[in-house]
Amino acid sequence: MRKLRRPLRIQLVGPADQTTAVLRGLAHFVNRRQDMNGRRIRIDLTIREKANGRDR
Repeated sequence: MRKLRRPLRIQLVGPADQTTAVLRGLAHFVNRRQDMNGRRIRIDLTIREKANGRDR
């Protein structure tokens, strides 16, 4: 089984409906890629509804 060495880091900031749409799009993108067949993917996912003062 092949595994990606580094995790895919994703930070989503926004309402729940938008973050859901992004995750569905990501799943669709990965599912359609032939080179991702049989690979394990590590994802570091951070979801916030509002941005912090330091995240600009």
